[in-house]
Amino acid sequence: MIELAPRHKTGLNLSSPVLIASGFCGYGQSYQRLIDMTVFGAVVTQPVTLRPERGTPQPRVCETTAGFVLNTGLQNPGVRKVIQAHRKSWERLGLPVIAHLPADRPDDLTRTARALSSVQTPQGDALLAAIELGLPLETAPDEVEDWVAAVQAGSELPILVKLPIGGYPALAESAVQAQADALVIGTPPLGTAYAPAYRQMVKGHLFGPALHSLVLHDIQMVAGFDLPLVAVGGIHSTADIYTFLQAGATAVQIDSLLFIDPQAAYQLALDVNNTLLDSP
Repeated sequence: MIELAPRHKTGLNLSSPVLIASGFCGYGQSYQRLIDMTVFGAVVTQPVTLRPERGTPQPRVCETTAGFVLNTGLQNPGVRKVIQAHRKSWERLGLPVIAHLPADRPDDLTRTARALSSVQTPQGDALLAAIELGLPLETAPDEVEDWVAAVQAGSELPILVKLPIGGYPALAESAVQAQADALVIGTPPLGTAYAPAYRQMVKGHLFGPALHSLVLHDIQMVAGFDLPLVAVGGIHSTADIYTFLQAGATAVQIDSLLFIDPQAAYQLALDVNNTLLDSP
């Protein structure tokens, strides 16, 4: 078992260290007909906000030499409709669901967290396993504690704070001081690529194998903090995962590989799980 919230009163026990990153499996059901989702330790939903968000216009994705640029914005129908549409499928999913909340006005964050935390299983337990708070690329350290406190005011679930990639130890320190339960490294940097079909540039977050070295650099920078670390970015092989785990990560999240080849992502998680089971 993997424990991602050892200081939290209920903890966050996962059966696998391989998770699915926010934005790459919808609200958890996108790949159910293609792969056995239970090989993953948990799935992180795409963004959930208090009010509906339309997202960005097309084109939203464009290939680059080393991956792709993706920009969907914060598109979602709002927390009430997310719960109405997906609570039953979350019950049947067979693995923990972590809701991703992008940083927002504190009052909105509190209300969104409260709504999600109130969803219960038939047995009366919280249906969601945790909340992942996503920090914007331009976050200032003094903003982190306010956002974490806002989520804590609406929820007693474990809180994972997702930091931007790029070496921001001050943000990590602020998250630790705010009593976050784990750190996720992290939100990829922006990139721009030309989309010939649309004859225009596409600006968005950059995904692909090259991100691995950037995340590894950040993992080593924050390894001194006494919190579980989750690495996300550039994972396309089992070697990528083991490198992160050896560098100090407790778990990883798969993003671009799942987008490109769901079967490969499934096999990667299965191989890692089997290796860990065989370990003494």
